[in-house]
Amino acid sequence: MNPTQFSKTNSSEKIRHLPLVGIFISFLMVTGVCVLGLWNDLSNRRSLIIAAEISNLESHVERTLIRIQGDLRDGKTLEDFSEPNVVPWLVEHWFRMIESQPNRIYAAIEDPSGSIRSCGGNFDLRKNKRLVREQISGFPMYVQNVSYEVAPGTFRAIEVGLPIEFQGQRIGTYRTAIPMKWVEEQIKSSERSRWLVWLAVLLAMSLIVATTALFVFRLGIHSRDLEVALKHSETRRLADLNKLVVNMAHELRNPLNSIRLNLFSSEKIIRGESPMDQKEALVMIHESVGEIERVNELIGHLLGFVKTDESQETWLNFDSEIQSLLQFLKPTHEHHGVQVDYSPEGKLAIGKVSRKYLRQILINLLQNARQAMAGTGQIQIHLRSDPQTITVSVEDSGPGVPSNLFEKIFEPFYSTQLDGAGLGLAVVRNLIEASGGSVSCQRSELLGGLKFTLRFMAKPTSVEVVKTDG
Repeated sequence: MNPTQFSKTNSSEKIRHLPLVGIFISFLMVTGVCVLGLWNDLSNRRSLIIAAEISNLESHVERTLIRIQGDLRDGKTLEDFSEPNVVPWLVEHWFRMIESQPNRIYAAIEDPSGSIRSCGGNFDLRKNKRLVREQISGFPMYVQNVSYEVAPGTFRAIEVGLPIEFQGQRIGTYRTAIPMKWVEEQIKSSERSRWLVWLAVLLAMSLIVATTALFVFRLGIHSRDLEVALKHSETRRLADLNKLVVNMAHELRNPLNSIRLNLFSSEKIIRGESPMDQKEALVMIHESVGEIERVNELIGHLLGFVKTDESQETWLNFDSEIQSLLQFLKPTHEHHGVQVDYSPEGKLAIGKVSRKYLRQILINLLQNARQAMAGTGQIQIHLRSDPQTITVSVEDSGPGVPSNLFEKIFEPFYSTQLDGAGLGLAVVRNLIEASGGSVSCQRSELLGGLKFTLRFMAKPTSVEVVKTDG
């Protein structure tokens, strides 16, 4: 094996290992994101569960206090809520809401001195003297962590205690608690479900990363093979033929669309649904015939690979040609809600260019402006001349393009439209340069979109001008 082949082999091996390295790095990134998401989710989940249980305790205490204070207003005293003569509804309430529930441990009524007057539930506060209360951070003072020394260890709970008030005075406290062990069980159960969710997310994202990396790798290999194939002469010739077909299809679309709209207008005239007079109809029909002839010439170029015939360049009256073209395209512009304003500086703007070239140039620019606006809008055409140059500017109210694309939009097969062939502006430049002129692009200060400036050679003195028919 010679050094060149050895180098190519090593390069191929590196290329084959690149997807594996990319998959490994992407998997590490995905894993890191999932770990951070899981940690944040579990932290929030614990806080949410504790807050929800405390909210339930507060609701229980508030509802009970409302009924106790109602009895006090009806003439009862704190003695009616003290053992052994606790009002029957409270005993029954404690049985349903405290003793029968796994998420409650006790409820109690204290007097102002802190002595237990009555107690319900599965834990008797009066028999436990070793009690420690600590406020829970982030919650009001009446929400506390409570610890009791119970053999063989310490029993912990979350307690809510609110004052019993009567006639503006505090006559006691109502307390209830939930065992911390039960809260921790709920947190663990929720955490297990979140672990499963995030594991599923990790697996799904890993699969997506691996599939994408392999797809990109296969696409890269395929693109490389295709590029090698295109270097062969026969493939290059077929590629050129394909470009020519696309180019011709793009150029055929413009006149066919205009002819279609003119036929639609003719149908309305025949039915008596259009106010267009006979003269306008004849002009429209004449222009349609001219466009059909242009289509025929384009097809001839496609079939015979005919070179451009520069001998057809003539000295034209730009004002007459532009007005004739705008009259032909009037139904198209009205159909799309596009307002076209034309402002010539005098009518003696005589320049050298083929008539069919000039029409194709202007049709491409007008269609490009109309498609860029994607709806109603405005186009401004301005014509002026001096002894050496004929200048035509076409401005539109479309969105425009960034300044760094002003030159790129003239390149073949480059398009900012999703369904564009990218040949319209390339054809414009080719035809203008073939006629000895130039074209440039900039942002329109008048309408906000793009402004195309076309320059052609002006007519010297004593040169015959070709007249426009119709």
